[in-house]
Amino acid sequence: MEQADKRQLFNTSWTIHRLSPLHHGKDYKALLDNQVALETYATRLRDHLTGDVLAGIHTSTGAADDDAFSKTGALKNCLWRPISSQPSRDEAPSRSQSITFLGILVTLEYENIIYKAALLADAKSPPTQRTGSTSLPLLLTRFPTALRQTFLTFLSTNFDTYCSPLRLPSSFICAGLEKYVDTLRTQRTSTSDTVEDIIKELQLTLSFSPSIAPALRSLNVSITRASLADFLRDQSLQSAPESRLQHKLRSPLIANLTSYLETHLAMKLDLNGSSSDQVAKQHVRLSKVACAAFVLGGEGRVKLVVAAGRDAGDEDGDGDEGARIQGDSNELVSGAAEALLLEVIRKAVVEDHSAT
Repeated sequence: MEQADKRQLFNTSWTIHRLSPLHHGKDYKALLDNQVALETYATRLRDHLTGDVLAGIHTSTGAADDDAFSKTGALKNCLWRPISSQPSRDEAPSRSQSITFLGILVTLEYENIIYKAALLADAKSPPTQRTGSTSLPLLLTRFPTALRQTFLTFLSTNFDTYCSPLRLPSSFICAGLEKYVDTLRTQRTSTSDTVEDIIKELQLTLSFSPSIAPALRSLNVSITRASLADFLRDQSLQSAPESRLQHKLRSPLIANLTSYLETHLAMKLDLNGSSSDQVAKQHVRLSKVACAAFVLGGEGRVKLVVAAGRDAGDEDGDGDEGARIQGDSNELVSGAAEALLLEVIRKAVVEDHSAT
């Protein structure tokens, strides 16, 4: 069976959704390992997109989507392929191969552009499976709005699944940032300057409730590459050696940033949700973090950069959010990116359980 390379999940800005289990028992007992089933649904989706259904949605969209559709050209191909968590023949095995996920990559090839979607699950902690249904809780899409809505309608109609936007709260964004940093720092080949080399400048967006800051919707905080090392240094180890064991595997970045903002800007924040200060929790939040290696947006946007260079597969042209990551650090970045993606998948699982 032809498989999709998991590297196609990276270097792309995704919109993320949560999916309830896909029910396909009326057609097929299995989905992921069933090439006939994947080809069948690919054909159905192609017919769905080229038929009257899309036309009906298309005519009701705005001018921006009309313009996007006019530039795509005709649909040439629609592919559904299982995502491989194994290295390809020309890819040497690495430590990052121990982190795996499974799923389906959907590729829509138009005359002038290629759109993608991915349905993912954690292969290490797969949810309970039943014959005739498959749980792929995280949906990634890179579609214009009208096409995304059509795809969601297709999933709902064919699999009786429920799809909802996956919002990332401030606490998760903080945890994701620290998870990425911790993964880099715990790699055997990691050096003292590896994190700074990969992350480079860190951009944080703070959002405020209109009730306390009517004229201030957001505030951007930039941590330069030269200053990043200071924020990554665990200050507690200098004054309290007994806390070394407790903190050695946890990045002090958010704690140091919170302390800095309170000391120098008189802003008492609770970015990671650990404080009992309800005012801080309700009115100030971290809504986005962006750096050369990844982007996490509270509104439901994710991008992970792992390629050797922006010219080797970056489809977005995000400028300051892309980076040339070369040499041995590629392996470190791949491992950290997969670890962060798994955290997003697990967040979708938690949201699924809380909704039931």
